[in-house]
Amino acid sequence: MIPIFGPARLIFFRKLPVAVTAITMFILASMAVGLPVHAGQYPYSQTLRGTVEGNGHAQRGYTILLYAAEAGGHGNGHVLGTARTDVDGKFKIRYRLPHGQQSILFVIAEHGPVMLAGAIGTSANVRHEVVINERTTVATGTAFAQFVDGRNIHGNTYGMINAVKMAENMANPENGNIGEVLFNKPNGTETSTYPTFNSLTNVVAGCVADDANCQALFVATTPEGGPPPTTVLQAVANIAKYPSYPGYPTDTDDPLFQLSLLDPVNQPALTKRPTSWLLFIKFNGGQHNIYDPFNLMSGPGQIAFDEGGFAWINDNYRPTFSNEIACAGQRLIKLYPWGETFPGSPYFGGGLSGAGFGIGLDPHGKVWVGNFGFEAPACADTTVDPMPDPALKIPAAHDSVSVFHPDGSPISGFDGFSQGHIWWPQATVSDKKGNIWIANCGNDTVTFIPKGKPRHARNIAFPGGRGEAGIYAPTIPDTEPNSDAPLLKPFAIAIDPKGRAWVTANQVGYVANSGMADPTEAIGGVYRVSSDGTVETLSNLDANNVPVLSWPMGISGDSKGNMWVSNSNSVKVPCVDPLDPQDGMDGPSITLYPADDRAPSNHIGGGLTIPWGNAVDGNDTLWVFNFGQKPTRNVDENTVWPDTPLSHFCGADPSKCPSGKSTGDPISRDIGYVSDALDRVTGGGIDPSGNVWLLNNWKKTGPFGPVYNTNPGGNSFVIVPGAAGPVKTPLIGPPQSFEQPGHRRDHRKGHWGHSPRRGYDRD
Repeated sequence: MIPIFGPARLIFFRKLPVAVTAITMFILASMAVGLPVHAGQYPYSQTLRGTVEGNGHAQRGYTILLYAAEAGGHGNGHVLGTARTDVDGKFKIRYRLPHGQQSILFVIAEHGPVMLAGAIGTSANVRHEVVINERTTVATGTAFAQFVDGRNIHGNTYGMINAVKMAENMANPENGNIGEVLFNKPNGTETSTYPTFNSLTNVVAGCVADDANCQALFVATTPEGGPPPTTVLQAVANIAKYPSYPGYPTDTDDPLFQLSLLDPVNQPALTKRPTSWLLFIKFNGGQHNIYDPFNLMSGPGQIAFDEGGFAWINDNYRPTFSNEIACAGQRLIKLYPWGETFPGSPYFGGGLSGAGFGIGLDPHGKVWVGNFGFEAPACADTTVDPMPDPALKIPAAHDSVSVFHPDGSPISGFDGFSQGHIWWPQATVSDKKGNIWIANCGNDTVTFIPKGKPRHARNIAFPGGRGEAGIYAPTIPDTEPNSDAPLLKPFAIAIDPKGRAWVTANQVGYVANSGMADPTEAIGGVYRVSSDGTVETLSNLDANNVPVLSWPMGISGDSKGNMWVSNSNSVKVPCVDPLDPQDGMDGPSITLYPADDRAPSNHIGGGLTIPWGNAVDGNDTLWVFNFGQKPTRNVDENTVWPDTPLSHFCGADPSKCPSGKSTGDPISRDIGYVSDALDRVTGGGIDPSGNVWLLNNWKKTGPFGPVYNTNPGGNSFVIVPGAAGPVKTPLIGPPQSFEQPGHRRDHRKGHWGHSPRRGYDRD
């Protein structure tokens, strides 16, 4: 098959006779893309030397193809050369990179049904020696899972470029060894991710050893109702996209696990099947697994991505040693799209103070952070040493947002921006017009900042809340008889296609001091707010008048305006009030609010365990981030804390879900995608490569009194490569896949996603 190229796209050759030489291959490719063929067009200027290894041995007689796929989408991909491995598995290709374009380089090695592959870099970082083996194959197939399509690799610019470095986290293309990130702490032997990766490489090793195992791999990775893969790379990609095999926990029902036992050349590997084959790669800014004041983060709460996929994370607390009192966090963290800490990060200033669930980017690339004021009780009551210290935000003020330039320099001053009666702010998001919406958990209102101009901020009160009564700064918790604590507790915000803000309210209907909430009644509300101040109270009952909300937390919209709510069934948000875990209806769930205003519906399963945040991917399917298993009350030092799952649900368009799934059906199994890399997760998101990011906000032991009263904050985040439909970032309004029109291209100089500074109204 003649290769046909397009934007950020390449198509592999089918198997070619050995007699086809490199120059013949190049001439055919040149003819296919309409290029003039003459000896001087691409004079050789570089040489790639490599080795193909498989099943622990050098592999001879493999056909090697070197490709450059354009990342910018303005020209054609190019076949740069071909070769054949010798008796020692070695090959050499002389080539020249196409002029004037950013390209991604792949090496494909084929022999019969066996395919080994590697993403070996970009034109900006050219390698001259590579090793292609099972590790590079699994790393490439996983990192590029959303872009592998049979014999095609194609996708969006940022997602493709970023996937190169993500693959390097798992395998080193220069020597074929395990990647440093996966090999070292906090991964390595600390979690099951490294053994899971090795088991996948052993599956490929079995294919190298016996063609029949390749066919078994193709059968095992055929999605329900979908076509079987025809290449090993597609099979590996399918594992990331369809990671859970029916029949768990019976090992014999998982053919991938059985294949991994045939040639277990890479160790350590799994000795029993996992709950899913997803790879949960853990990051904490270093190669350690300890808690101390030098940690990068403490209590990461929520995440936002810029246009290039760079991640911005807020955090709750100042890093401390375990069981040392932690006051309000005062840092903003920026990360490369592959998890590495960005130079100069973390950033300080701007009034940062114990941020919680509030972070977002506006259309100009500015970062907005809601300063909820998380802190240990001893900081709040000023019994901590030092005594009240305004310079360290002791105690926290709970009354501001902070704003930062894309380069991390603060725009807001030491006290942040507090206009608009901000009080215990949680979600902080922008709409497409640059209006900023802030959920004030502490006074039952939202603050609306038109065009991001704080001096024009105004407050919008919810019916029946404290703000409607003119109480904008409650301080007396609901444990006191004269309490003025919030009654509704706005928490999360999502913007619909009409620019309206959908806001969850965590405890609508709860009556303080009456014992536990009635589990037969809905607890929580959803409001729809327009920029003119109109507030609509939406139903919390389904078409049969059955409650659909139970202590709701996160909310996300899909591309059509359907809204998904996470029902924690447990969390009573501690704004003004102290921590007070609850028990709601039958169990945790998610609620769908249709865009056409039909009655909401409730959905369960998929491993939901105190669901907190959620995110819709480029396929309009829903990913739910779980705070982890109960118990969260009546715990002690002997309590066993189960591992935390990630949950996945079919969205409003079943055509984008696995065969046989309907709207609201769980895609993940009943226990979810469980990983020992996860602690207690609050926030997360989907990036342009289709990676799922999850924030370990709390330690698993966080609910235990001595931990909660000092520093329950986690110090890490997790990336699951290639699992979700890629999303255009920043997420401002409804999510967009890269198949939808209207994607903004970034033609600016400098690193991806940095916006030029513009004038800003500080008043």
